[in-house]
Order: sequence, then structure tokens, then C-alpha cells
Amino acid sequence: MVERREATGEVERLFLHHSSLLRGFVLGLLPDLHRAEDVLQEVFLTLSRKAQDFRPGTNFLAWARATARLKVMEQYQRDRTSPRPLKAEVVEALVAAADEIDETAASAKRAIGLCLKKVAERPREILELRYDRGLLPAEIASRISWTVEAVHVALARARKFLRECAQRSLSAGGA
Repeated sequence: MVERREATGEVERLFLHHSSLLRGFVLGLLPDLHRAEDVLQEVFLTLSRKAQDFRPGTNFLAWARATARLKVMEQYQRDRTSPRPLKAEVVEALVAAADEIDETAASAKRAIGLCLKKVAERPREILELRYDRGLLPAEIASRISWTVEAVHVALARARKFLRECAQRSLSAGGA
């Protein structure tokens, strides 16, 4: 029973983490906010019930999108009085495009991860404080005894380095 609870907890955590992407995906297939929210709730319940089917380390978002696509199609079947805004072929094309976008984003994430390792220690620390811990530049400045302006400059330079490094890596096919 503990294993099921852990699996459900992990799926629920992943769902919450990806909820904005899933909401956008569902809204793209079903451009009615109220119906889309209903479908999103159904997706959450379905994924929670089937949590033990999910294998950690696999693509959660692809699994959730497949479930969302099925729930959208079920919604179309249940509500035949509403106009059906998208043909099945269009829905399939959108799903395929979403998977392609996922792979592009995954490549960019890998490239940034590799580039992060090349950032000098102090700028990396500032990036971690800002983006991992969510501290504001003023809080970072106070913590490391820098001026707020110096933190802004360090962040801007580090972001520029990461952007250029990742672009080079992606254009070279290195990620």
C-alpha cells in the first residue's frame, strides 16, 4: 500500500509541476475555458488512479498529454451539441507538435546544464540563489555582500553566457 501511495504522490507532484503546460495543451485542443478545466480535472484524477502505471524516468508529460488527448476526445463525444472546433487529424498534429517541442526543450535544457558547469563559481552561486532558491537580487546582494547593481550585472552576464553557450551547443548538435 505504501508503494501505491508513493507512486500516486509522485504522479501528483509531476502533474502540479507540469500543470501550466498541460492546461495550455488542453486549451489548445478545447478552447473553452470551463470545459478545458473540467477535462484537466479528469486528467488529474485518471493519472492519480493509474499512478502505478507510470514508470519514473520516462516522459511524464507525454503520458499526461496522451491521457489529456483521450479526455478531450471523450468530452467531444459527450457534448455533441457544442461545435467541435478541431478535427481529429488536427488534434493528432497538435499532439505530434507538442512532442516535438518537448524534445527541443529537452535538448535546450541539456545544453544549458552542460553550459552551467562552465560558469565560474561565484556567478553560478548567484544563479542558484536567484533561480533555485528564488531570492531577489536585493536578498542576494545582502547575502553575498555585493551591491544590488553588481548582482544585476552578474546575473545579466551569466544569462548571456548561458544563452550563447547553449546556442553554440545546439547549433553544433552537442546536446
